[in-house]
Amino acid sequence: MLVVLGFYRRKPGLSHQEFSDYWTNVHGPMLRDHPDIAPHIKYYVQHHLEPNPSGDMRDIGFDGFSEAWYDSAEDRARVVQSAAFQAIREDEAMFIDLTQTRVSVIDTQRVIIDNR
Repeated sequence: MLVVLGFYRRKPGLSHQEFSDYWTNVHGPMLRDHPDIAPHIKYYVQHHLEPNPSGDMRDIGFDGFSEAWYDSAEDRARVVQSAAFQAIREDEAMFIDLTQTRVSVIDTQRVIIDNR
């Protein structure tokens, strides 16, 4: 299983709420509903980080992060190489500060047993 984590900061001039609204209601559905992309992604989730105005915890400096899970590197390659994905990448400039985006690709290994 391959997991891609993306860490995002909002585009300058957008509030945290505007960032979250666009990501949820415009950008997310582009991934979810596209027939050339959705079949190759096993799991996709957005994590919208809440602002921490009290300062009682250390902020990681991002407005949100995403997880995209793939069964294989080949499935990820199909997505990344598609014309549809290029359009989705271009849409990121509408709400993300692309100079601050960080991505990590992880090959997951099951080590801990979940006994729930």
